[in-house]
Amino acid sequence: MTFEEFFKKKKIDLALLATAEPVLFAEFEAHYGLMGEKSFDHTKKYWFNELRRKYHTPEEVKVEKVHIENPIAEQTVTEAMIEMQTDTPAPKLDFKPKFKSAAPAVAESAPILPKTDKPAETTEPAPTPKLGFKPKFKAAAPVTAAPVPTSWSTQ
Repeated sequence: MTFEEFFKKKKIDLALLATAEPVLFAEFEAHYGLMGEKSFDHTKKYWFNELRRKYHTPEEVKVEKVHIENPIAEQTVTEAMIEMQTDTPAPKLDFKPKFKSAAPAVAESAPILPKTDKPAETTEPAPTPKLGFKPKFKAAAPVTAAPVPTSWSTQ
């Protein structure tokens, strides 16, 4: 950002400042060149309110939106804008988890059987659930303390 753009953003008229206080203007210009935008703003922030009151830039006139007198032409413009908006695909808002859950799936269509005293005989073995964690290395057998030879023992 240039020196002029910085003071325009702060709404201070540089031409009025340069004619009314040339020493201050020259000092500000030299310091801005040495410091840069952020440091200058931080060190000189207490000057800006007073300078803005004295040398305020006039408000810029905002241009109003042009109203088209022909409603048919206005309708075609709005339709074209709507078509442009519908051509772009809508972003997906679905949630996708990174990991699958380890919970076993429950069969929803399984019939509910009444309780009986005898266990039900099944020909199929019960399904084993999948483990969610599989270690990379197998644990080694625990090391047992070797018996101390009798020749080492003290008497």
